[in-house]
Amino acid sequence: MITKPLELESRLSPPPRDLDFVSWVNVGLIFLFFSLLGSRFVLAPGLLIGTGSEKFSLPKTGQPQYSRTASVVVSYRRDNVILFEGAIVNPTELKQRLAEYAKKNPGEVLLLIADKNVTLRAVSELSAMAQSVGFAYVQTANELPETESGQK
Repeated sequence: MITKPLELESRLSPPPRDLDFVSWVNVGLIFLFFSLLGSRFVLAPGLLIGTGSEKFSLPKTGQPQYSRTASVVVSYRRDNVILFEGAIVNPTELKQRLAEYAKKNPGEVLLLIADKNVTLRAVSELSAMAQSVGFAYVQTANELPETESGQK
């Protein structure tokens, strides 16, 4: 063998007689993770169906469920900076434009994109205004401003 001419076997350390403490910690952590992942604390997505004497049935809805897409986008940058159709408008002018649009297209969905600098009160007032002029739904989305390094 290759170790005979160089007498490498004599320089090898003997194998350890017992397991190291760190290996027992690893075994314990692996057991802990498997027990946690198999427990009821992990959220299992899906449909909750009763067991036992109940019959198997899917939930019933009154109307077919479908996703509506937004037809109008309002971008809210700061409390007094509102972008609508490529122009900066004030809240009273926005209400007039939204009322005109809602009269032409009843039951539409408004997408409200709010920046981090906009207060919750301003967002709620604008969504209430949109529903009062005739929009069926108001979807809200929040944007995070980019940091100085260019990452979000």
